[in-house]
Amino acid sequence: MKSPTVLLLLAASSALAQGTFVNLDFEQATVPPTPVGVFGSFVDPAVAFPGWTPGGFTNFPTSIGTVVLYNDISLGAPYITLIGPDFPNVTGFSSIQGCYSVVMGYFAGLGVPPTLSQTGLVPADAKSISLAGFVSALMLNSVNVPLFATQGGRLEGDVSSFAGHTAQLTFTGQGYFDDIQFSPVAIPEPSVLTLFALGTVLLTWRFLRQTRP
Repeated sequence: MKSPTVLLLLAASSALAQGTFVNLDFEQATVPPTPVGVFGSFVDPAVAFPGWTPGGFTNFPTSIGTVVLYNDISLGAPYITLIGPDFPNVTGFSSIQGCYSVVMGYFAGLGVPPTLSQTGLVPADAKSISLAGFVSALMLNSVNVPLFATQGGRLEGDVSSFAGHTAQLTFTGQGYFDDIQFSPVAIPEPSVLTLFALGTVLLTWRFLRQTRP
């Protein structure tokens, strides 16, 4: 059993590795679990996504703004949904890792793509960022970070130019993702990345099939 001092050092080391960004695995949600097979509903972003800010937020789709949901899928408005912890739920999605994951989506012609963002300090030694699942786009300070499929079913992008700087991290568009990590390891060479591109295409296709109105 680790001593309290060791646990504090591990926690501090983990926080340093991720800069000042918080809740990068979405496990800090404090929502009451929905029963298995039962629809969730609208939810306060502060309890579903602590540390994160949804874009175009409204919790009632009168103006076709982004709605924030829990174990539910919008039939019209752009949406950000917290998935978990019990499966199966009516969305057909389960958490990618841990208890909770994120699903984002929108329908062409109805509103604008949803965003989920927070501002923090990018670790000084960061060369890459990765996530489990997929998302249409990842941006730092409104600059698009191209993502490439790598081993282990993850997407990775080069963030070396932002290392040691405060930046707004934003995800936008369609997405089903979890476990965001900064790393001091650079992404593989493009020739290696192409081997994993097909997997990302197939995962995106499966998501779009599940979220058709």
